[in-house]
Amino acid sequence: MFSYVESIILWLRKTIFRLSLPRKISKERIGRLPLAAYGGEIVLIGTVTEARAAVAELKREEVLGFDLESKPAFKKGEVYNPSLVQLASKDRVYLFQLEKMGGLGAVREILEAGDIMKVGVGVDLDIARLRAMSKFEASNFFDLGILSHRLGVAHTGLRNLAAIFLGKRISKCAQLSDWSQPELTDRQKIYAATDAWISRLLYFKMHSLE
Repeated sequence: MFSYVESIILWLRKTIFRLSLPRKISKERIGRLPLAAYGGEIVLIGTVTEARAAVAELKREEVLGFDLESKPAFKKGEVYNPSLVQLASKDRVYLFQLEKMGGLGAVREILEAGDIMKVGVGVDLDIARLRAMSKFEASNFFDLGILSHRLGVAHTGLRNLAAIFLGKRISKCAQLSDWSQPELTDRQKIYAATDAWISRLLYFKMHSLE
């Protein structure tokens, strides 16, 4: 338990940090920040059996970082379903290859789990894109943009939030690569894992400042 003095000191530190946060951040400033990339275990899931085993592990978590990747569309009117669902736990990041799995499969259990919070950026759009593939009842998703606005920060993109709250730069160099390929490169795996991992880190960091 915190003493009264310790509580006051903690409140002051939070307040000072919040007041120091920029409402916006420039690309130039982001470019000068140290690069952050996920360096932990990445588990690539491509079969129904693998998905079930991964979901059994993920069901033990309370908060998961969440993101999607899709094959990029370069022509007007082109739309592709999500190819990858990324879920970050405290110990590792799971990358679910939806096409190889034949759809959402066991991942639906996590998406519908009311006792597991899934945190990310632009989650409403991601949910809609997944529902276009297969109907499910989304439960306990949280958009980091809500916390961003509560803390007085105008920017809500993942790259901006990582820069503002964590002082880190995340790479977007693999964003337009082909995520529908059956074999992903190491560069793609790290990129995809980083987005989900950063989302989870941001949730705890931003939540601690409320």
